[in-house]
Amino acid sequence: MSEYNEHGNENSGNNSGNYGDNNADIYKMPGAGNPSLRLVVALLTGVVYGLLLRVGFENKSLHAWLQIVSTAFLVVAPFSVGAISVLLAAGKSRIHVGMQVMVSCSAMAMFLLAMFMCALEGLICIVLVVPVFFLAAIIGGFIGGAIHNHFRVPNTNIYSFALLPLLLGPIEARLPPVQSEQQVSTVIQIQASPEEVFEQLASVQDIKPGELGFSLVHLIGLPRPLAADMSGTGVGAVRTSRWEKNVRFEEIITTWQKPYAMHYRFHIPTGGIPRDALDRHVEMGGEYFDVLDGGYDLQAKDGGTELRLSTRFINKSQLKTYGDLWGRMVLNDFHHSILGLMKNRAELAHQRATGQVAVNSLPLNK
Repeated sequence: MSEYNEHGNENSGNNSGNYGDNNADIYKMPGAGNPSLRLVVALLTGVVYGLLLRVGFENKSLHAWLQIVSTAFLVVAPFSVGAISVLLAAGKSRIHVGMQVMVSCSAMAMFLLAMFMCALEGLICIVLVVPVFFLAAIIGGFIGGAIHNHFRVPNTNIYSFALLPLLLGPIEARLPPVQSEQQVSTVIQIQASPEEVFEQLASVQDIKPGELGFSLVHLIGLPRPLAADMSGTGVGAVRTSRWEKNVRFEEIITTWQKPYAMHYRFHIPTGGIPRDALDRHVEMGGEYFDVLDGGYDLQAKDGGTELRLSTRFINKSQLKTYGDLWGRMVLNDFHHSILGLMKNRAELAHQRATGQVAVNSLPLNK
């Protein structure tokens, strides 16, 4: 009858849980005779392996062969971390599913923390990869555990798993790039006229953090907008947006139909986004993602105004589906924050115009 020891390894009878003396030498690792120490060594090995991959994939001299924003690193690497950690933690005993999940998730959590503490990744990127990293690590742990429980070549298994990202990376890097363009549109209803709403769009002064409300993207480190200054009006005018961390970019007006439409294309001047302002893997105008154009559309509806904010972005990474998904989620979250600001200011302006509130209670644009 099977039973589990205190560390989650399954022992079945006298010999069924062990792989015999012929394979004992392959388990000669630090802590092999101590389950607790073996677990620590397994987790640390998984973390160190992951960090080595992270540094290698970011090495510019290897960029033609290995790319950080790729399936090889963002899916296969955490898969291998989970598998290797489980194989090493198992020792000579069978390892049950619960232990496989615990080991793979622990190794992945430590790996992510280590990347953040070593300043290899910012909080934004860490949050974006958490779902796929943990899922891939758990699957890797399951497969590594299944192989361990049914076969007797653990060293070969570990080497094979360790090589997977390095084998896939060069193949993926050689695939022809296929760019993906996406448009995100977000709508809000405002109890004010299109004319009153439009007045809030061009120049937006002195944005207070509380006016933006809760936003996940700002919580994880995306700089908050501080102001937008409009030079001139009509097509060709330039709207300069200023964010926290000295981020500055321009929106060149391409459509001006007051009070129903204001469209623009983005222009990021040299030095407009400091290196430490955004994670380099997700920055606007960066190697993997860029924003192209966008704009506001207004329509009178139900006694107020329907305001639509749209942004078109391009995903240049190999991760089309995942990159598009997160790009849409991040922009939609940001849109809600900006539209909430416009709604509050326009409705307060409307209330002032109709005498419902005092004039000096409003953070109006100048």
